[in-house]
Amino acid sequence: MFGFLCVVIPQRAAAQGTSTPEERARWAEITHKLESNPLDESVNKDGEWALNRLSEAHDIHVPLCPALLGEFNDAKYKYRHEITRQYMLASGAFLIENPAKASDVAAMNVAAVESVLKVYSAILQQKSDAKSKVLDDLLKKQSQGKLDDALRKQCKETG
Repeated sequence: MFGFLCVVIPQRAAAQGTSTPEERARWAEITHKLESNPLDESVNKDGEWALNRLSEAHDIHVPLCPALLGEFNDAKYKYRHEITRQYMLASGAFLIENPAKASDVAAMNVAAVESVLKVYSAILQQKSDAKSKVLDDLLKKQSQGKLDDALRKQCKETG
């Protein structure tokens, strides 16, 4: 079962409903910048712009795994917004950078979670006490080469 990043079009964004190639390139660039600097204020501002614009653009439809979204949005984890935002942005970046694989939701999830794990590792470099059991478990699965299978099971496609 998958959720979708819903399209919300503000009143003045009707003309902005379709993303431009430049915007899509900028989303991907910002997504990758966040992987190494998730706590940088200016990169975070760009990340917020990218997330808002991605949700406004009706030409990019990002299928999201509700199980992952729920785990990443753990109310007890201080950096849940950065992690959840990265999952959404990285999913969109995968679709932008790999248009031929747009229907491969499993590959998109793996790429997005790998991006999330880069963000998590970068956060830990600056804030060593910012541990998350869920993210530590995913890092462990990644290091064991089991991330793909684990995500396929967790985000089992139904349909």
